[in-house]
Amino acid sequence: MNRRVLGCGTLGAIVFVGVGLFGIWRASAPAECPELLPYQPAAFEPVGSPAAAPVLEGIDRALERAGSASFGLARWEVYVEPGFAPAASGEPLPQRIVLDCGDGSFQAYHRGTE
Repeated sequence: MNRRVLGCGTLGAIVFVGVGLFGIWRASAPAECPELLPYQPAAFEPVGSPAAAPVLEGIDRALERAGSASFGLARWEVYVEPGFAPAASGEPLPQRIVLDCGDGSFQAYHRGTE
């Protein structure tokens, strides 16, 4: 086999893998909460500043984990008031939720009126 063919094939494979890894790196979600969480029937908007623990104003009990929300490649753990977690994945989320931002902070959200 010709050395030029082997060299070009190897170089092509390295570039192909490199471009693929760069694309995956660029497409992965950053460790932060979104400015707006698109959700049907209305989007969730942030309330206040990020906190060190999952808390909702007016709720003095610990929040319960209610699965996760995702948009594109981004995924956030969702916390809700105890007793308000959806029983199935297709059920709507409550009016107020808290997302785990993935960077050690938690952001409260409320459903908008879109």
